[in-house]
Amino acid sequence: WRLVQAGRLIEKKGLPMTLRAFASFLERYSNATLTIAGEGPLLGELQKLACELRIENRVSFPGFISQERLREIYYSSHIFLHPSETGSDGNQEGIPNSMLEAMATGLPVFATQHGGIPEAIENGINGVLVAEHNDKELTRALLDAVQDPDFLSGMARKGAEAVRKNFNLAAQARRLEEVYLRMIGRGD
Repeated sequence: WRLVQAGRLIEKKGLPMTLRAFASFLERYSNATLTIAGEGPLLGELQKLACELRIENRVSFPGFISQERLREIYYSSHIFLHPSETGSDGNQEGIPNSMLEAMATGLPVFATQHGGIPEAIENGINGVLVAEHNDKELTRALLDAVQDPDFLSGMARKGAEAVRKNFNLAAQARRLEEVYLRMIGRGD
């Protein structure tokens, strides 16, 4: 299994949870790999945690990469992880672009019930949502899902459809226009 997470290496991205869940996943699937693409202030801390968990030989940190290279990683991966959490400063995610991009490429997404993420993911339909800070729940969800390839592929297909339907530029412009029309009293 090839898992991936992409984004800025900052607290609200939940990267320690990713590493802990992946370490547990490796106990069952010892040939699995995890790519964490991006740069940021937590890189050293994450590399240290990977060593402490004894998974450093199964995790790669390629740093900042081009969109083209990221797309290649998405296409060669099986699962996208994004277990966001509220930062110590109260900072939360909206709807992460990297998650939408992964969904658009047909990757099944495992994320948290956090910020704007549930606006894009319907749990068990076009992705899987677990509680913040719960790496054990994330591991269980991963282990259950990989036993059911039909569930994974169906979720991936529905995720890609949801992005095309709800998050393309025309759909966003239409929704914004509806808001403006309602505000000036000309909408439904």
